[in-house]
Amino acid sequence: MKNLKFLFLFLPFLFTSCEKELIEGPSLNDLYGDLSILEPLNIFGDSADFDNGENIYFTASFSKQVDWSIRILGLTSGSIKIISGKSNFIDQTNSFWEGSSSLLPFFVTEDCEVVLTFEAHVDTLSDILNIQSPKNYNDESTVLITDFEGGFNPNFTNFFQSGCTKALTIGGSGQGSKHLQQFGTCSWDWLIGYIDYGSSFWFNQNTLVNDPSQVFFNIMINGDSTISQVAGVPNSLFKLEFYEDENGDGYYDANSEDRYDYEFDVDWKGWRMVSICYNDAEKLVLAGTNGNGVRNPSKISNVRTLLLANPVSGFAKADVDFLIWSIGAPILN
Repeated sequence: MKNLKFLFLFLPFLFTSCEKELIEGPSLNDLYGDLSILEPLNIFGDSADFDNGENIYFTASFSKQVDWSIRILGLTSGSIKIISGKSNFIDQTNSFWEGSSSLLPFFVTEDCEVVLTFEAHVDTLSDILNIQSPKNYNDESTVLITDFEGGFNPNFTNFFQSGCTKALTIGGSGQGSKHLQQFGTCSWDWLIGYIDYGSSFWFNQNTLVNDPSQVFFNIMINGDSTISQVAGVPNSLFKLEFYEDENGDGYYDANSEDRYDYEFDVDWKGWRMVSICYNDAEKLVLAGTNGNGVRNPSKISNVRTLLLANPVSGFAKADVDFLIWSIGAPILN
């Protein structure tokens, strides 16, 4: 009888425990409650020197869990950084900003507009911050090939078809003030032009690590998304060729050394950062037949960029800027 009494006493606790465990998901307040701003948007480090390691973060708090987004717009550069999350607060843990961009071009020394918005709510908070000096992407974890700020290195050999253009241009760049324009029409060949960026003339002579899974090639490309009137597809085709000097004699031998290729359509308008892991097995293809078939980033002697287009399709364009290797992650991670 005592055991039976104990069972009756235990059952309500069991049902109560089960009911609590069944309550999952967002609260009714998070789902249907009004959004109130408990703490307005604040900027900590509202005048940052990113080049010297300073950073910025934001704070705010709300009456409910909500999807929020902070949009930072460079008022001079037009660069954009997006920081987003889902919470009832914003602090250093979810809004830390070290000066990087989400959308090119890069930020410059400038004032920025900061706008905080909420999904499914009309509330908007805004403020202004200042960048004393922009983030420097060329550090100990990168190898800069060129940013064109010092002009086009004459040691980088190139060929462009008659009537096609390769021209150093000031203004409207993805990074800094200068970039390289590449465009034209060639009715007799797929090739618009190519440039060989020999490693002995790279801006930064740091050695790449030899783990291909940790090495990323990054290049800014400015497209105009020209559509072929013949094929109905983007007409600008971009190709990268990576040449390995495996025996260290200073030359690439197609009969005994490897070359890896990467090819893609430039099907967008404006600047975009393209980043490629050197160990990308799906897109990096062994071109030579007599090499050792092992990707050795530290033995790369040349990077060739090629602008291609169907000769019957007309105009192609793909400007370039800021060619840089990064170790461990893409330059805009």
